[in-house]
Amino acid sequence: MMHGFGDSSEPLIESAKIVEEVVLQQMRTIIRKACEVSDNRGDSKKGTVIAAEDLIFLLRKDKVKLQRLIKYLELKEYKASLHKTIESDVPEDVLNNDQVESSKHKGPLHNFLSQIDNTGELLHDSSSVDEIKQERCIRAEIMTRSMDEARYLKFSKARNASFANKNRHKFSDWLSPDSDITISKQGYTILGYLAYETVAQIVDLALLVRQDQNKIYGDTIDRLRLSYVNPYTYKPYYHGKVAVTKPITPAEIIEALRRYWSPQLDMTGPFNRWSMRKSHLKLLAC
Repeated sequence: MMHGFGDSSEPLIESAKIVEEVVLQQMRTIIRKACEVSDNRGDSKKGTVIAAEDLIFLLRKDKVKLQRLIKYLELKEYKASLHKTIESDVPEDVLNNDQVESSKHKGPLHNFLSQIDNTGELLHDSSSVDEIKQERCIRAEIMTRSMDEARYLKFSKARNASFANKNRHKFSDWLSPDSDITISKQGYTILGYLAYETVAQIVDLALLVRQDQNKIYGDTIDRLRLSYVNPYTYKPYYHGKVAVTKPITPAEIIEALRRYWSPQLDMTGPFNRWSMRKSHLKLLAC
């Protein structure tokens, strides 16, 4: 999975262990906050059941990440509807099946978003570009330019790696082995996506740290040779030859997380009392 986001084809085991520890900590924090949201909703019938709405509520403050999640869920449901249509052998009902499946899935989520969307921004279909997603696509395109068929198949398999597609029970045991919390099927899908995004965010931040270490000050052209590129100054013909990517080191990951979790980097960080205490572990995927 780290290789799919821009790391070397042979990531360091030490780096993977740090990423795994951070992802597990972040996912358990998300589950704890989702339980608080579920309790505040006041549905006594559900008890400690975490639904998709409880997890979506945690992303309400970040419009880009929320829209990215909604698009992922829509694409996943559309893919499932296509498989059902192919297996049913009823080609004339393709459109009807898609409409029924989409209405079943989008109905509750759309209604929930309309309830918590006070400003109208969450449901607004913005045409703005997801810059983070675009940078990841550009980085993947640069990496694949010098790959042969075998390396490309390995890279494609790494990009398709997931936490909870086929190993949902193993994923649930990893998250909460001795817990009485019940998570819905769609909730596990969202948790798997958030864990996937957490790994991507860590790799993005680590590559930013590497960019700062290798930066050639005053030379804007040479900065384009780095693995983390600027999408506005990206030139495909300039990136024809790609150097071998070095594995992300544990030091780069630790420094990236230190910068992300440092309270001093917030807008009002130096003026808050908690800035001198233990840094607040902000969620990477929310």
